[in-house]
Amino acid sequence: MSVYSEIFRGLEIPRFARVSYALPSAHLADPAEETRRNIEKSGLLSRIHPEESVCIGVGSREIGNLQSIVRALVESLRPTGAKIFIVPAMGSHGGATPEGQREILAGYGITQEALGVPVRATMETVLVGRTPSGLDVRMDAYAAGADHIIPVGRIKAHTDFRGPVESGLMKMLAIGLGKQYGASICHKMGFPSMSKNVMEFGQVMIQNRPVLFGLGILENAHHQTARIAVIPAERIAEEE
Repeated sequence: MSVYSEIFRGLEIPRFARVSYALPSAHLADPAEETRRNIEKSGLLSRIHPEESVCIGVGSREIGNLQSIVRALVESLRPTGAKIFIVPAMGSHGGATPEGQREILAGYGITQEALGVPVRATMETVLVGRTPSGLDVRMDAYAAGADHIIPVGRIKAHTDFRGPVESGLMKMLAIGLGKQYGASICHKMGFPSMSKNVMEFGQVMIQNRPVLFGLGILENAHHQTARIAVIPAERIAEEE
């Protein structure tokens, strides 16, 4: 008797059926053009005046077509005459140092040489308000001083917590632009409170600082860009 026959002796083996799982693969043929089209369609650039500063927050996650999407955003902003710059919006990643965060962005092709706008990195933050529960909300000092703020990020489910918002634009604001402070205070309170804190921190930033819109990126299961969403600041929490 074979070892398998011995193992399964006396057991009734259930019937099996062959199945296949086809993951959706619909994606954008030209994410950069879709970015430009949606920004123009939104009409939000009319809120920017010449010589005003526009801060673009870019994170540390690997996102498909990130450089071309950010370049399209920069190109769309240029005709406004604004002074455009980029900041790392990645909490404490990169060793919680300006140099480390700048290096992460460079690895994705987000550099002054590639995009033609400065990349300003700091771990300094300024107080911009308090949550309903009394927690201080702090923001990247460069971003907080800008006339307009545009977070760029992928919207998706988070692997460790659940809630109305998980990994997306609100998290880019609360933790990304909150720098080490934002990451520390949100994480130390635990994942059960994470979605609530992300929502509250993000809402305080939107209410008290000039967030213009969020550029949301959605990917399919193959890590391809499936959708680009331009969401006005006042609708980020709801639409995300």
